[in-house]
Amino acid sequence: MLRSLFARAFAALLVLALGGPAGADAVPPDAAVATLEFGQAPEPNRIPLDLAPEGAGPLPVWLSTGASFSVFTPLAARAIGVSVRRAKHDPYRRATRLGRDLQFFVDTRSSDTGTRMGWEYGMLGGNFLQDYVVEIDFAMRTVRFIDPGRYEVPEAAKESGEAVVPIALPMNRPVVEIELDGRPLRVLIDTAAPVGLVLSGAAARAIGIDDRALPDAGTFIATPGPMQVRFTEIGSLSLGGLAVGPVPTFVSPHGWYNIAGETDSVVGYDVLSRFLIRIDYPRKRMWLRRESREVPFLGADYASMRAAGALVREDAVGEIAVLAVHAGGVAERRGVRRGDQLLRDGPGGRRLSIPETLDALAGDAPVRVVRDESGVPVEQVLGPLAGEAAAPAP
Repeated sequence: MLRSLFARAFAALLVLALGGPAGADAVPPDAAVATLEFGQAPEPNRIPLDLAPEGAGPLPVWLSTGASFSVFTPLAARAIGVSVRRAKHDPYRRATRLGRDLQFFVDTRSSDTGTRMGWEYGMLGGNFLQDYVVEIDFAMRTVRFIDPGRYEVPEAAKESGEAVVPIALPMNRPVVEIELDGRPLRVLIDTAAPVGLVLSGAAARAIGIDDRALPDAGTFIATPGPMQVRFTEIGSLSLGGLAVGPVPTFVSPHGWYNIAGETDSVVGYDVLSRFLIRIDYPRKRMWLRRESREVPFLGADYASMRAAGALVREDAVGEIAVLAVHAGGVAERRGVRRGDQLLRDGPGGRRLSIPETLDALAGDAPVRVVRDESGVPVEQVLGPLAGEAAAPAP
């Protein structure tokens, strides 16, 4: 144990000493304009950064490679001292610790006092990112802004487990070609999309998925607005020849408000977090190194969800909301429904983790659920499957 802790600590020190991830193509120490740590976010799978200069008040933003221009909601803008004017048409400005101003708009389309989505944010978009090589190290939870005059992503990978892929940059937003179970598809790379993969209905059908036959997964809330989605699973997603999977996948039959590139489809945080990434905006290429093959769902263990046959996430009160149920899986056969809430009670009053709760569901332990019955929450206890063989996960 001590040896393992020492090894991890030494690796972290080595990363800091070399100015970048150990084993990666070397970035000269003087090439890094700034290295920022991920901040805290009220929900999983965001990259919160503070761009404020030293000694100044906070300038919080989410890193969003999917946004063409940086934008704040009205209350988020007021929180950094902006006097929001609905009739203003040129960008607002704030100084940053990178030595250049952040230019941004304030989204007052629905209101100049708040957002219709009910949550506030500042998005750091492509108009700022385009002047850098942007490195995102999910494992170390850091973002480096690298001077492209002192470092460039190589034209080809130099080591196994690495890849260099060309990117298109329509409106400063990176679009790449991936393969889904061997079938090519061009998608937007969006660090602000918290899930791993969202396909439009047209894109799903283009790679052989009948979106009409998929189970309903309710409403997915994105920054442009709510989307009705269905759920499926892609066995393998390959980026530059580096495969990860299986990948929990949402399909939006009507797409993503036509803002997600030519296929209206997105690769998001859960997939991107499997890699160390450098996006070289000036040269239109991306270097990546695979760090893991296992794709989570909203940062949680997806393998336990597959075994239980239920796609879940932690809800606002800390219980487990069921988003979708696999046909023929254990959860369906035990009577779990989409919209149920799984209670996380353990022996002696201990709160179970999400994997522990799903392990109980996949096994033969009783599981307590709360479901809506005509507007009334009703608690039920689901018993075991009486020795039946569990259906395989899709």
